[in-house]
Amino acid sequence: MSRRVCRVLVCGLVLVLTAPVAIADLDEPGEPVSPAGPARGTPYALTAWRWQVITAPRLPSQIGALAISGLEVAAGRADAPLAVLGEGAPPEAWPFGIDRGVATLPGATQTERVAVGYGVTAFTLGAADQGVEMLELRVKFTDGLAAWINGVEVARRALTLGSAPTALARQPHGPEWETFYIPVTPSLLRHGSNTLAIEVHPAGRHDAPTLAAQLVGRRDRGIVRGPLLAAVGATTATIAVETDLGTDASIEWGVGDALDQHAESPVGHHHMFALANLPPRSQLRYRVRAGATQSPTYTFHTAPAAGDAIRLGIYGDVRGGHATHRRLVDAMLAEPLDLIAVTGDMVLHGSDQADWQQFFTITAPLVASVAYLPAIGNHDLGWDGADDATRAEDIFALPPGPPGRPAGTFWYSYDLADVHLVFLDSNAYERVEQETWLTEDLAAARARKVRAILAFTHDGPYSRGYHKGNGIARTRYVPILAKQHVEYLFSGHDHLYQRGLAGGLRYVVTGGGGASLYAMTCGVPGKPACKVDDGMIAIAREHHYLTVTLTRTQLELCVRRADGRLLEPCTRSGLWRP
Repeated sequence: MSRRVCRVLVCGLVLVLTAPVAIADLDEPGEPVSPAGPARGTPYALTAWRWQVITAPRLPSQIGALAISGLEVAAGRADAPLAVLGEGAPPEAWPFGIDRGVATLPGATQTERVAVGYGVTAFTLGAADQGVEMLELRVKFTDGLAAWINGVEVARRALTLGSAPTALARQPHGPEWETFYIPVTPSLLRHGSNTLAIEVHPAGRHDAPTLAAQLVGRRDRGIVRGPLLAAVGATTATIAVETDLGTDASIEWGVGDALDQHAESPVGHHHMFALANLPPRSQLRYRVRAGATQSPTYTFHTAPAAGDAIRLGIYGDVRGGHATHRRLVDAMLAEPLDLIAVTGDMVLHGSDQADWQQFFTITAPLVASVAYLPAIGNHDLGWDGADDATRAEDIFALPPGPPGRPAGTFWYSYDLADVHLVFLDSNAYERVEQETWLTEDLAAARARKVRAILAFTHDGPYSRGYHKGNGIARTRYVPILAKQHVEYLFSGHDHLYQRGLAGGLRYVVTGGGGASLYAMTCGVPGKPACKVDDGMIAIAREHHYLTVTLTRTQLELCVRRADGRLLEPCTRSGLWRP
């Protein structure tokens, strides 16, 4: 879509404004997706699929997709989906075969939807395939899935075991490929022909299921995700790695070219290496081994000391914008950063493992080299009410939350030398516990005489984008932050860049991490005046990331496009002093 561009001079800064976007443009840009990561095993040739389906009447539009889907049940707003899902039974030979079939999975018609598809294919194993340890089932599907190999269930997503054949998937599945890692037991595979059977169901948002699939076999077990630099101190570091089930791991590290230190982790799935007695103000190299695999050799540096210059990278709102995100990651890798702070919405659907797999494929070299701390966004929590939503602590090795923090909430703080970082949970702004904690946490930080305080959240108080800022953040949180002279509040949620000063607080909206960009809704030519006095100084509809450099007395903020060019001149401000 072509865009009309105009330039307006405000407060001495050139602001780039674009023509309004339709609400439909607020979805992701539809970048090409592919299975996360290259296959390190043998892709098996699958025979032509054969499909059998059960059809049912189209769902009444006046009911609405969510009203009849499993989301309402999972969220406790309904006891069961409405009885409009149709009737039918699986093929008698399922999951070993189907009674009759067609070559392709059909779509919906004007009057009927496809309530479930049963698909069967085969693959052949010969003598050269002996010793396979793991299978990777890579699938792109809509929306719920269950899979069997030779009659043994090997994967299930968003389908309740024992539910009716025409049951809706509990939640929609996004556009990414998902990989299921399947340990091979002695009875799973056989010499000669093997059967792969997959059952797919749409959620309430779709009228038919879809499926694309690949099957890969490998003779090794090893690293699945990571390594991730979970924490780093002046003389310590914690490195996390996820492996195939039943795999041991080890780490080698050292200063300079020598990897002369070694540690082991026993057989398991999640491994944490706590490194101690590291030399201060030093750069270290490390690599992780697991099973038959070895990570690249990565470098990281121990945390700066009090009073040292500190440099942060900040960005947010990636969602499905993978190509842009990859360029931003490459740019940040070239920066000498001490920590990455993220303003949320790292993925499109946090309950989709597929989204996280794609996210970590792109960020792998960054999270292995720099501590990476997020504020949790609404998209990171997944579909509303999804009963298999992934918890943030299952994805990141987050710092521990305060005592008594309610389950499913994610506010926390972290000290990088003498700089205090506060991460708010905008999904839980209504919780009085978060306000109480913030008041006490900031007061304690000031009592310790920290050099500076920076705050991060997803849905911020001020924005001229589509969401227009959060009223609870403005009325209940800004006064707390301003009272303790927080240097900046960084937020996302609206996919643009905005910098301003309001309520006694300097703020930045940084939502340009890859998601589709939003237009300005007020206070610019062709738009009405803003209803909220947001003290806007600069605004731009651009993908970008920030760097913040803190010296003993000053903060420098620079905002850069993915190609490294400055979006506006760097700004400097003195740090608050009592």
